[in-house]
Amino acid sequence: MVSQQTIDIVKSTAPVLQKNGQQITTRMYEIMFQNHPEVREQFSMAAQADGSQPARLATAVYSYANQIDNLPALKSMVEKIAHRHVQTHVTPEQYPIVGESLLQAMKDVLGEAATEEVMAAWTEAYQALSEVFIHREHDIYVGEEKKPQLLHS
Repeated sequence: MVSQQTIDIVKSTAPVLQKNGQQITTRMYEIMFQNHPEVREQFSMAAQADGSQPARLATAVYSYANQIDNLPALKSMVEKIAHRHVQTHVTPEQYPIVGESLLQAMKDVLGEAATEEVMAAWTEAYQALSEVFIHREHDIYVGEEKKPQLLHS
């Protein structure tokens, strides 16, 4: 899925993501909502205001960085997030919006530590993870369409 070099680089960023993750994800939401206000309605603004949404995303990003070479360890996290994305009607077309915003936030927060090599690795890693979510969410959407509808009398 991703190159060994990307795995090595992304794993090496795990400690800095653990330390700065919520600052990065808070910045990511600022960038995303400014550049793409149409996605705001899919997010709980209360969860933005109290910091719980950026905190959850920071944990997920850190977990991915830490376990990028052991994706089965992330299965329960992926399931939970994918189901939430289906509930909030996330579409495959929105993943590049999040990716651009996240990568820009990493650059903004990490400064010189966000080298070209680090950013290239995270670009590849994000693309791979977004494909995992897109495929899983597609399966959930298809599964829901196949469920028989209960008739109410």
